[in-house]
This record gives sequence, C-alpha cells and structure tokens, in this order.
Amino acid sequence: MQLEISNLSMTYPNGKRALQDLNITLTSPSLVGLLGPNGAGKSTLMKTISGAYKKDSGSIWFDGKEVEVTSPKQSELMGISIIYQELNLIERITVAENVFTGRYPLKHGFVQWGKMTRDAQALFDEFDLKIDARRLVRSLTMAQKQMVEIIKAVSINAKVIIMDEPTAPLTDDEVDILMKIVHELKAEGISIIFISHRLDELYRVADRVTVMRDGEVIITKEVS
Repeated sequence: MQLEISNLSMTYPNGKRALQDLNITLTSPSLVGLLGPNGAGKSTLMKTISGAYKKDSGSIWFDGKEVEVTSPKQSELMGISIIYQELNLIERITVAENVFTGRYPLKHGFVQWGKMTRDAQALFDEFDLKIDARRLVRSLTMAQKQMVEIIKAVSINAKVIIMDEPTAPLTDDEVDILMKIVHELKAEGISIIFISHRLDELYRVADRVTVMRDGEVIITKEVS
C-alpha cells in the first residue's frame, strides 16, 4: 500500500491559502509523524485527504491509482480512517454499536445484536484491550474511548489510520497503552500518520517525521 500526496493545494472560502504544493508519501507499513505549530495546516491536510475539504489542485494516489476523494465515507471505503481530537463516538450506545455504526450485521432485515457484540469483542481481544463491548461508551475513560476509535478503524479494514494528536488528553500511563497499540497496528501492516506536538512520542513510534509550517512541508527526515 502507498499513499502519495502530490503538489496538493487548498484554499478556504475566505481566500486564505491553507495548503501549498504539499508532497507526502506513506508506504506500508510505516508511521509518519506530522509536526508543526498550530495553524500549520496539519488538520486541514487530513481533512482534505479524507474528502471533508475539497482540494484546489494536486493529486492523491492510493494503492497505485489516482483517486478523487469527495467524502469521508468514500475515504473509509477505500481504507483510510481518521481519528480526530474530538472523538466521533455516540455516548449513549454500546461500544459494539459504535464500532459498527452504519454497518450493523443484518439477517432478514433484523440486526444481529449478538454477532455484532461478539465480533467487536473479538477485535478488542485480538489487541489485548480489556474493554467490554457491551458497555455504554459514556462509562469509558478517555483512553478507552480512543481505543474504541482505533478498533472502529480496524473493523473497516483500514490500510491507513490518521491520528490527530491522540495523546493530548491522555495520562502518561494511557499514552503507554496507546503506543503499544500503535506498534501492534504497524505489525498488522497498517500505516499511520501521527500528528503530535510531542517529540518524545515520535521518537518512540515514528519511522519518518514531516514538519509543516504555514501550509507547506518544510522538511521530511528519517527519525534515525
């Protein structure tokens, strides 16, 4: 798998240039750390890749083909999943329901609740996550909710997972758990773009680091 961003530019409706001729390549399996100050364009880049924002020019290549991503749903179907800082979970339903939101298993038009819960639990068990798929999401800690988002991405067979500052709300112990999961995702062949302001985290998990400023890529270097 390869995700290649070539000469990507994007302008906001107010005329402000958000991205300028960006070039980023992600090969499988690897982790690219994305650094830059607030306003550098990191989140805008992710939303453009996902189809939430429309690019002005440039191209996105995925699995050797140029793609025109027009919506987050399309990017998910392609195998690109984004975990935003503001988690996209429904608090009042179960973990399993959140994992399979919009994709509930059906038989003769009826939801197979038991199968859905078992399938979700199997995914958590595969990554040795001690989360009961029957629990309501509102009863989980912030770290556990992050894990639900990750398992949700895994459940759609994501080839690329983009994490937007996933450690910002976590304690040190919770960060350690997340880092363990990130290593396991790479071992499963999943590539990751990891947005962070914390250099120590990127030294732990990243293969390469790309630095952005004012909507442009300043440098990309191997962590080593």
